[in-house]
Amino acid sequence: MKNSLLFGVTAVTILSASTVVLAQHTFPRERSHCSATLVANDPGSRITLRANPGTNSRSLGYGLVGDRIYVLTLSPPELDYATDRQGYTWYRVGFPGSGAKGWIREDFLRLRCVQNDL
Repeated sequence: MKNSLLFGVTAVTILSASTVVLAQHTFPRERSHCSATLVANDPGSRITLRANPGTNSRSLGYGLVGDRIYVLTLSPPELDYATDRQGYTWYRVGFPGSGAKGWIREDFLRLRCVQNDL
C-alpha cells in the first residue's frame, strides 16, 4: 500500500510496512527500537511534519493517518524527543519511503517499541 506525503507542491510517495527493509538503509544510525503509526480522530487527517518541536515551527509537509514511520535517535537507544512550552512531547521521526525527517507531536503517534537484547 502506498501513501503520499506532500512537500510544498511536490507529492512524494511513502511506502507502507512492506518496505521496512528500505528503512534500515534510510536511517542506519538514527533509527530507534520504536516505530509509530500516524493517528487522528478523523481518518482523512493530514499530520504536519515540523522542522522543530512546536506548532509555530515551519511545516516540512505532512503524513496521512495510517502512515508508518520511525522514531529517530541522536544517540541510541535514547529516543530524540522534546517538550514544547504547552507541555506537549514531540518526537523526531523519519518516513521510510521518502527519507523525510522532522518532528510530530506525541498525540498523533501510536508508538510500538521492541526491546533490543544487547
